Amino acid sequence: MTGSLETAYMPGRFAPPTRGHIQTMLWLLERFDRLVLGIGSCYELGTVRHPLLASIREKMVLSSLRAAGVALRRVRIVHLTDFPGDWDAWWRHTTSIPGIEDVTHFVTGNEDDILAVMRAKGLELPFALINPEKEDLGAFHFAYHATDLRKAIVDGDYERFRLIAAEGTINLMGLVGGFAGIRRAMQDAGTRFVPGRQAADAVVTCEHAGRRWLLCGRRRTGDFKDVLAIPGGGIAVYESPLDAALRKLRDETGLTFEIMNRSVEPVHLRLGGSRLCEIHTLGILSTDDPRLGGTRGGSAQPFHVALDCDPEVLRPLLDRDSAGLHDVAFRPEEEVAAAGLAFQQMHSVRAAGLCLGAA
Repeated sequence: MTGSLETAYMPGRFAPPTRGHIQTMLWLLERFDRLVLGIGSCYELGTVRHPLLASIREKMVLSSLRAAGVALRRVRIVHLTDFPGDWDAWWRHTTSIPGIEDVTHFVTGNEDDILAVMRAKGLELPFALINPEKEDLGAFHFAYHATDLRKAIVDGDYERFRLIAAEGTINLMGLVGGFAGIRRAMQDAGTRFVPGRQAADAVVTCEHAGRRWLLCGRRRTGDFKDVLAIPGGGIAVYESPLDAALRKLRDETGLTFEIMNRSVEPVHLRLGGSRLCEIHTLGILSTDDPRLGGTRGGSAQPFHVALDCDPEVLRPLLDRDSAGLHDVAFRPEEEVAAAGLAFQQMHSVRAAGLCLGAA
């Protein structure tokens, strides 16, 4: 390909990723210099349309592309927000991603939810449209969709599951409780999207000599002022919840982690250039109860980093007084259990296996 670089943009829920999704991406990567993937529906879990967290679906996609030999530097992922019942707001959001001016082609085969609505509204794209359903994908063609995959799981048809699922989906399903989660989701009994503040939290623990500590500080302002809290805060528009958790962890405590491999679960990290560790996805907590969610409601996605060292080793790395938290320190879990934490954060800490005896 000569001339200026061409970029294809493919939004989708990928719930979960199938061989058809990955084959379409591979077909696009043969024809374009870069591929942008928009992972939809970030803030809901366990419903028919949203059976797995966006951060898990992202890993499944990246793991599949890596297994296919793709240089992941050619692929960029953005996370797309939910706009329940407001298609126009969703469309503006989806077509305003960072770097949208570099996109040359928009990719979708979603007739009911996108293409038919566009026609009805008389909308025209500022870039070329590619409908994979109407293209000759040749060797890359794979007809099955995520609906077929979810049905295979519910039916207990493992052979059909293996036939339809992307490689990364197969490899990660067990690690993230995917089979049971999707069966529950098909009953539409999961976490509902709650409008408001969408946050990510970092549960960082140290375990040494039979004791456990939790990294936390006191909130400077806003809801729960001066109450103990773990690092966390709002997820920026289009930002991955994982990136948001690590960003807030750096800004509020000084601990800086480098992502070594984000296509696996748990994600591989490096702290301070020398200590290898992992960060686990703990799920999502949503509430419209102001006693837990504060005045802004919404949800929180917690992540857990477990460190196997004496917390005193990390003391020189800590910023004890940041803009968001002050009196930052690793505190014994029994002290945290007695004092409590802001927002829903005690639930996040319990999900990481700490403070299980707290009231």
